[in-house]
Amino acid sequence: MRPQAPPRALVWAAAVVVVTGVAITVAGAWRTGVSWDETYHVMRMQNFLADGWFLLDADLDAGRPGAWVDQRYVYAPVTMILLHAWSLLCGVDTRGLVSTTDQAYAVRHLGVVLISLVGTAATAVLARLLLRSWGWAAVCVAVLVAVPTWTGHAMFNVKDVPVATGYTLVTLGVCVVCRVTASGRWVAAGALTTTAGLLLAVGTRPGVWPGVAVAGGIGVVLLLVRRRWARAGLLVAVAAAAVGVLVLVYPAAFADPVTALVAGALESSRYGGQQGSWWYLPLYLVIELPTGLLLLGGVGALVLARVVARRQEEAAALVAGLVLLQTFLLPALALAREANLYTGLRQLLFAAPGLAVLVTVALAVAWGRRSQRPRRSRALVPAFTALAVGVPVLVQAQLFPYSYAFSSLPASIVSPRLAAQDRDLEVQTDYWRTSVRELARSVPVHGFVTCTPRIDDTDRFLPRSEESREDCGTDPIGPLAPYDATRAVDRAISPDHFLAVDAGSAFVGQNCAPLHRVTRRLWWRTVTMSSVSECDLVLADYPAAGATFDGAGQGADYLRGAWSMLRPEPGAGLTGPGLVGFTLPAGLADRPVVVTGTGLGVQGLSASANGWPVPVRTDGDAFAFDVPAAASAAYGGARLVLSLSDTAPADLRLLSLDLSLDLAPDPTPGGAR
Repeated sequence: MRPQAPPRALVWAAAVVVVTGVAITVAGAWRTGVSWDETYHVMRMQNFLADGWFLLDADLDAGRPGAWVDQRYVYAPVTMILLHAWSLLCGVDTRGLVSTTDQAYAVRHLGVVLISLVGTAATAVLARLLLRSWGWAAVCVAVLVAVPTWTGHAMFNVKDVPVATGYTLVTLGVCVVCRVTASGRWVAAGALTTTAGLLLAVGTRPGVWPGVAVAGGIGVVLLLVRRRWARAGLLVAVAAAAVGVLVLVYPAAFADPVTALVAGALESSRYGGQQGSWWYLPLYLVIELPTGLLLLGGVGALVLARVVARRQEEAAALVAGLVLLQTFLLPALALAREANLYTGLRQLLFAAPGLAVLVTVALAVAWGRRSQRPRRSRALVPAFTALAVGVPVLVQAQLFPYSYAFSSLPASIVSPRLAAQDRDLEVQTDYWRTSVRELARSVPVHGFVTCTPRIDDTDRFLPRSEESREDCGTDPIGPLAPYDATRAVDRAISPDHFLAVDAGSAFVGQNCAPLHRVTRRLWWRTVTMSSVSECDLVLADYPAAGATFDGAGQGADYLRGAWSMLRPEPGAGLTGPGLVGFTLPAGLADRPVVVTGTGLGVQGLSASANGWPVPVRTDGDAFAFDVPAAASAAYGGARLVLSLSDTAPADLRLLSLDLSLDLAPDPTPGGAR
């Protein structure tokens, strides 16, 4: 298809949008904090360098995947290898060590930006091939950076941005190899582009391979029909070469490539062992995409479907078909299978470049027909273009650097009203927690910090999150540790309180008092990105049969602090000062208590109860200590917090703990029964 060239004013306006969007991305990447997936991928990369498996600590048993692990092929290390090389070049990583400093994360963010810019450039070339105009290619780039999910995730997302860029490179490479008029040099460039795309996409998320395989397969079939045997063989060789490189890079998983690819696709579609819902994808299309771009994308899809159906221009039909496949194939499969999609559209970020092309096609058609409209209505096209493309960029500037927190205008109207009726219907803002870097300077330096605390049935924050029991100021997988040194607020926090750092919601637990919030403007209202609160300590009820601890997580609800619970290892390992806390039953509350327990390496155990030092008695693997009534009552509310530390060379592993009423005379002055 060959639409009219875009007006010069439109191209210049697109250039302004592109410069603004890229500036937001680069500046935001340096300023934004660490996200959920980054810390986990740093741990995976460290294990890959040490043991060859790109897995978490809890997935490994003596350096190999544990028998319980059913997600070993979901991720692969190609992107992290590139980012590690980039970090070595910048001097923030060392050989064999992936740094967790604030500067190291910022440098990796810039590496993700560079990967996103490659995807942006590939999108521009696709638009050029389809619309035969660099002017419309510039408009396409403006549309892409106007998509908040693209610009926002381009600042940090180590999983979905590389897949999106890789998928787009495959689409572009296949289009170039299959072009009838392509010279040998361009065919070679297309083959290299396809190879790079395969390595980046499949080498980051192996489960994406069905999408890129369909694109390559269509190219091979088309070339065979044209009897372009050499080019068809080249595409097959490209796929084989990409698999060969993956085997060399990640032999632990790809030595059996069939298993790695098939298991990767299946594990990804049922991630976490949970079934998704058919309505999730349509709902979040309305919530996360600017409404104007969503409507234009629908129009563009109809136009390209017509181009493919007519096949009057074979080159345009091929590009149109592959763009439609990249945009809709895997989302349609996810919808049909009710795959477990979560955290919005970011897992389908690879569709954003295709959406940008669809929107550009719709704009090209609209501008081409503008002269046929009555003079009074000709201003509608530029006005709608400005609203559809320019306004989302302005809203991103409002949210800077948290572009991904965008909600469409309809969602912003409806969501607060729904959330007022049911908190579960609230549209989250900073799910990714990158605003915790900005929040860090307002988090008091004293007191135990829980990031993303659990919420109980009475809407209270609990002093433990789903992901960790460690203090978030030192937790390597939390969002605060890289910025712990910036905490400047000197506020006394009582030991029967804790600090809760939460993101993505304005909700604060019923047992908490807000201390500070990070906020931004979204359209006409102020929204909370993250907050820190001081909360009254809520502890789990003491189990009548006593507490036992194992690597599968049994007993974890009673633990806080430096505990290690790994399946291959017995009990809970004490790696530093650790806390064990209970709410005592009525028969033990505010009375002298005997604490008994078993463990490995208990000879160096020292303890305190509610802040009172207590002498520990040990006998083999057993230990015991007495808690006076005054200590038992010190925190009120029948709460008992035991602080344990280990002074012996052998690591202590806690196996079990039991409490009973102390019937001996109370040794404290004035003690009474």
